[in-house]
Amino acid sequence: MRSRIRHLIIVPVIVTLVAGAWELVEFDFSKLAPIENVEVEGKFENISHDVFKVQVADVINGGYFSLDLDAMRIALMELPWVDDISVRRQWPSSVYIKVKEKHAVAYWNNDAMISDRGEVFKPDMINHKLALPKLNGPEGLHNKMWIFLTSIDKDFSLMGFDMVNLNLDDRRAWSLHVLFENVADKIEVKLGRDHAEDRLARFVRVFSNKDKFDLKNTTVIDLRYPNGFAMKIKNNIATKQMLVREA
Repeated sequence: MRSRIRHLIIVPVIVTLVAGAWELVEFDFSKLAPIENVEVEGKFENISHDVFKVQVADVINGGYFSLDLDAMRIALMELPWVDDISVRRQWPSSVYIKVKEKHAVAYWNNDAMISDRGEVFKPDMINHKLALPKLNGPEGLHNKMWIFLTSIDKDFSLMGFDMVNLNLDDRRAWSLHVLFENVADKIEVKLGRDHAEDRLARFVRVFSNKDKFDLKNTTVIDLRYPNGFAMKIKNNIATKQMLVREA
């Protein structure tokens, strides 16, 4: 009987002691060694260090020991200009973040840009004064357009043309605008839907000879002809069209 009584007394006491010990160890680790400093490393052209630190503060989710670094990295990777990022603790109360900024190579439609990885991203604010080509086309075709642009950009540069924009309409017809040396106005080059590469090769072949055509007053070069092309030329009186056939 005495043994049973001792057992009945000891069990509740043990339970009480265990519960009390649990209360002692169950505390908020996020308040232990709070993060007091954020160190950011990276060569930035479009990201503000101060703004970025504010964005980092918004995703800090614990103290030094409880900070979820993977969750922080995922959240910061969603920022428009961030290309890659690494996050680590730095004793005793800091977070060290290394950031690689996206490198924009073109504008995409009116509200986005294309990175050198071929990714479309949408910054909160876009500087439209950068010396970048503008690509306008259906969603999902930015890679196709970028590949086409890079394939012709070298030839255009050697010819003295600067690519201003490349367009692909809903019918999948190609056109582009170029600037020629000191000519102030853009020249529209129409390639059409089919055989765009062949027509562009014709353009390069014909207009590589700068002395053959005076492009000063040219507004449109239409290459959608099987054996030639048309040019629209303006003067002080009117705009006229000239059809040229290749031999």
